[in-house]
Amino acid sequence: MIRIIKSLLPLFVVQFFTWLALFSLWIYSTPVITRYIFHSTDSESPAFENGVNWVGICFAFYATLAALLAFFIPKLLRYTTKKRLHSIALLIGSIGLGLVGFIKNQYLLLISFAFIGIAWSSISNVPYSIVGDKAPEKEMATYFTIFNFSIVIPQITAAFLLGYINKHFFAGATIDIILLGACSMFLAGVTMLFTKY
Repeated sequence: MIRIIKSLLPLFVVQFFTWLALFSLWIYSTPVITRYIFHSTDSESPAFENGVNWVGICFAFYATLAALLAFFIPKLLRYTTKKRLHSIALLIGSIGLGLVGFIKNQYLLLISFAFIGIAWSSISNVPYSIVGDKAPEKEMATYFTIFNFSIVIPQITAAFLLGYINKHFFAGATIDIILLGACSMFLAGVTMLFTKY
């Protein structure tokens, strides 16, 4: 068990920053987009409802784009390594998250979510492929079971930490949590670049 954890530890670090960024997006995108793009905090207002609907469109857009881009990952891996591909995708995703904090037009926001979709395509595929490469066939199930904790741990951290940070450090400015997520994904991309995978 300890041997497997040590083997996967660099990827765990990457995953921690990656998923912390994703949870910041998933938890706070609705209050950010409704407030800063649709200029409403009233959940009963038409503007707020339009903002919520637009969040759904943005999420569907990046998920669909990610699914389509997944078909190109094997072709891209002919020209680069999984480590570099994943690092670049995460850095692109960090730009996408960062743009959420600055774009004020709902349609331009799709550019931001396109970058996030590129990252999500890699996040959903490449780390699992790396684990598959490292795991001996007889220990494959154990490796992936342990690897699942690399998602659970940042989820728990986000649940306890992001709300606290938002309240005590950002004075309720949820947009700053998205920017924090951008920094977190940037750290994930840089960390990935220096792993030995």
